Amino acid sequence: QSVNAQLKAEVLTRLSHSSRTSYAVAVDLSEMELEKILIEKMEGNKSIQRSDE
Repeated sequence: QSVNAQLKAEVLTRLSHSSRTSYAVAVDLSEMELEKILIEKMEGNKSIQRSDE
């Protein structure tokens, strides 16, 4: 959940400081969603590796 909180905070910061197009913001959001998925998968893999040991 801390990952989600960090991502939301970063999104809000980027949006508030940004006068860019909504397209650029959407790209940022997409990248952050992908990062979140990757982090979750990596954390999931770590827990699987621990249970194997």
